Amino acid sequence: MQKTILILLFLCASFSAFSQDTVAQKKWGYKGYSGGMFVHLGYVESKHFTVFECPQKIIEKQLKGITFGFGGKMSIYLNTYFRVGGEGYVSTCNNRKDRNSCRMSWGGVAFDVLYPVKKWAPFAGITVGGGSATHLVGDKPQNNYAAKTLIFTQPLCIINPAVGVEFFATQRISLLFKIDYILNIYKTYPAYPQGVRFYLGIHFYQKK
Repeated sequence: MQKTILILLFLCASFSAFSQDTVAQKKWGYKGYSGGMFVHLGYVESKHFTVFECPQKIIEKQLKGITFGFGGKMSIYLNTYFRVGGEGYVSTCNNRKDRNSCRMSWGGVAFDVLYPVKKWAPFAGITVGGGSATHLVGDKPQNNYAAKTLIFTQPLCIINPAVGVEFFATQRISLLFKIDYILNIYKTYPAYPQGVRFYLGIHFYQKK
């Protein structure tokens, strides 16, 4: 985890240096804003973890499967190549076979470095923020007794690197695709679902 964080910090410093070098002769300031909604789909997997139904009974579980959800993002442009804003999402993974599900809610401050080329704008960014992961863990029914469901929530403090590309259909509307991987740095726990998510959304622009 420490190596990963160092790599991310190095990438952020590189992006910042690239942005400064590219726009060294251009003025910084408010250049407009953008915002939009996104849906995402991905695959996540946790480590094996245990929950205690009672002191005498321990349930071992692992969450893995398809995750899906939605959210939104709002940013202001400080330069043609740099934007800062906020984003937030909800993502749900439901493993019916193992009677285990997780609902993640997170958000934070997002920084993006872009490189517009005609109607395309590849970008790399990072979001720093937090949220929570709520797990529902169920046991299998036995001897005609209803299965019990355990619920527990754990906090998240995240660093979320992402890369993507925008296609400008018009001057005010773009289609955006990105890939991210959310790292929980506050504390690691086996139940945390890790994996790649793919986002598709639409952005609306108002530029000066």
